[in-house]
Amino acid sequence: MKKKNPALVYSLIRGATAAAVAVLALASGAASADELPCEAPGRLVPISGKILTNALGPGDTLGVLAGKIDGMPSLKCGIHGKAFFNPDGSFGGFTHTLVCDDVVPAQYGGERIHTQAVSISRFSSVPDFRSCGIPGLEFGSFTEVSDPQSGRGIFSPTGGGRLYIDGTVNCAGAVDMKFTGKVCLVP
Repeated sequence: MKKKNPALVYSLIRGATAAAVAVLALASGAASADELPCEAPGRLVPISGKILTNALGPGDTLGVLAGKIDGMPSLKCGIHGKAFFNPDGSFGGFTHTLVCDDVVPAQYGGERIHTQAVSISRFSSVPDFRSCGIPGLEFGSFTEVSDPQSGRGIFSPTGGGRLYIDGTVNCAGAVDMKFTGKVCLVP
């Protein structure tokens, strides 16, 4: 596969997150075509919502996630994105970590914790980006797939499920995304 345009990679790092949020990439190191299983005693449930983030600098984003899980109160979470690269140096995607405003009992020790999830997000198709007229800055739309890798609180410690994300990025580095999919919850 040929190397990505450095301006495009810089744009992706500055603006594009993902949600979450891991995406099935068209490049090497892509996420598996299959979603991660939901290990017992977890159960797979529908989730949907939106993510709003801003670029903090090259490779970092920070924002908020508002989501609805089937039969549960709405989620309100902070989300941090950290870019990663494939072994060949091409842009790989984002590792997204979210922490929510709920309080749930920990499984061990009787402590209370906040729900957290870590997910790997990759582009699922070639992004539609255009130049902002400033070198290295682009705007446009993208689609991603995000695979939860681990969790705590209401999310399974082993991850599971898959999210599908549609997003846009503007010349100021603001990223707006909508997502749907399934996640693995623990009882």
